Amino acid sequence: MEHLDTLKSAMKIGSVITIDKGVLTLAKLAAVSKENNDAIFPFLLNHLENCRTKEIPQHSETTLLAVTDENKEEFLNVLRKRETYLTAPQLKRVKKIYNTLKA
Repeated sequence: MEHLDTLKSAMKIGSVITIDKGVLTLAKLAAVSKENNDAIFPFLLNHLENCRTKEIPQHSETTLLAVTDENKEEFLNVLRKRETYLTAPQLKRVKKIYNTLKA
């Protein structure tokens, strides 16, 4: 957590691989505790709201690690807003996330 700002900065200016690994790292870190989740999850949601369309399925699947009962609806709302921009295969992956969260 002490390097949270560095991770966020790297994601903003980094390569595609840096962004992918940044989402994974932050999602895993957010899953550790409620305090971490409260600090990180809004950033992950913001990323999902603004990332390239082709990144939505992968980054949503990764962010799923940090989804809790408390933030599930926010997460789903972001995905629903972006649905219209997804291709059929991308949407299929996102719908798998919906099914995972219903179970």
